[in-house]
Amino acid sequence: MRTQSLSGVTLQTLKNYRTAATQAVVAYRLGSHRVVDMVNGALQNNVYPRTAKVAPRATDRLDEVRGNVSEIVVKGIDVVAERTEQVIDFGATTAAEQVHKVAAFAAGIENETVAQGLQTAARLTMPGAQVALAVSGKLAEGAHALADAAGARKVRKAVRKAVAGAKRQGAATRRKAAPMARQVEATVKTAKRRVTRVAKAVEAEVAKTPRRARAAKKAIAEAATA
Repeated sequence: MRTQSLSGVTLQTLKNYRTAATQAVVAYRLGSHRVVDMVNGALQNNVYPRTAKVAPRATDRLDEVRGNVSEIVVKGIDVVAERTEQVIDFGATTAAEQVHKVAAFAAGIENETVAQGLQTAARLTMPGAQVALAVSGKLAEGAHALADAAGARKVRKAVRKAVAGAKRQGAATRRKAAPMARQVEATVKTAKRRVTRVAKAVEAEVAKTPRRARAAKKAIAEAATA
């Protein structure tokens, strides 16, 4: 039980560190984009209008080069962030798998002496693990705050707004489609009733055919006898 509790604390600590690292990458990515945007805005709004009066061609050329450089810088930032996130995910997943393996190994030990030794080690290690968990939680909170300061909160709001808009649009579409669906359903029911009536009429005609054949044969026989 102690070993399982220790593994649970360790896994939560790993999760917090993973969150902190991921949010730090988010802050780096958004913050770097903001810096690039600020530099571009300063050049376009404050520098180029002045230089364009003196050297318009050179200003146009500088603006073109600036755009190319900005694009390269932004792509580099995104690549670094994506690769860093991949490394974080891989490292956290690998560490969690190792914790699960150790916990499963410890739980499967049948030797009572060894099992008691592991429980004792878990009890001695637990206070330090809980401290590490608390520290990792604070780091995760700080990383979230840093990412929000860099603009992550605005991104989340935009995503939530887009999702809510899509849900409202879907609900409106369903409301508009409801009358048409009811009309189609009524049309299908009417068609079914008509098909049923036609089928019954055909069955009745088929049932009459043998009687008509027997009546014709009888009339022919009577005519021949007469």
